[in-house]
Amino acid sequence: MKKSFLMVLALLAMSFMAQGQLIKDRTNGQVTLGFDLFTDINTGGKYENFDLRAINQGFGSYLTYNFPMGESKHTVSLGAGVTFHNYYMKDAWLSEPYSSVITFTENTNVKKSKISLNYFDIPMEVNFRIADMFKVSFGAKVSFLMSSKSKVIGDVLDDGHKWEIKYTSINGLESIVYSAFARVGYRCVNLFLGYQFNSSFKQDKGPEIMPFSIGIGIRAY
Repeated sequence: MKKSFLMVLALLAMSFMAQGQLIKDRTNGQVTLGFDLFTDINTGGKYENFDLRAINQGFGSYLTYNFPMGESKHTVSLGAGVTFHNYYMKDAWLSEPYSSVITFTENTNVKKSKISLNYFDIPMEVNFRIADMFKVSFGAKVSFLMSSKSKVIGDVLDDGHKWEIKYTSINGLESIVYSAFARVGYRCVNLFLGYQFNSSFKQDKGPEIMPFSIGIGIRAY
């Protein structure tokens, strides 16, 4: 299973790189396509019956238009993208996602439990190219909630059966979140860091989730 997952990721990376390089060649470097694979670490406060596992993998993709800074190779970029966050609970699950206040039910029979939050992003960043091989980028983005869902697998009803329960919406979420990010890259590969300033849930409506994201990204050099 893990080998298949890694193979799919590798194929996706090659596909993105091929498309990104094609876009770059046709637009003379004015348009950039890239994607990020990351894990989220929650920096928010503790919440009753709620704890995240160490690894919470997520994925993002973006397309930006690059404006040159004078005669230099540095650019200012504005674009659009999507980001998918997955938060995995330990020994707990979201049993009532439509409640006015979101809480998580403790259950040691949970095999897999997560909530997924999907956003449409408008990023802006400043890119500095160094020695024509290194690139350092700093930026910020506004993200609009597109969809949310939850999933749990396990004997969560304590009836001796293994259940798989999915909900296609979660109450109490902020419709807009704000983040800052940075990238340090060599050729097409970069280290990605991000931080979300406000909680994914509205105040007093759910857990305080303010992810710090760290991962790797790929985009046409």
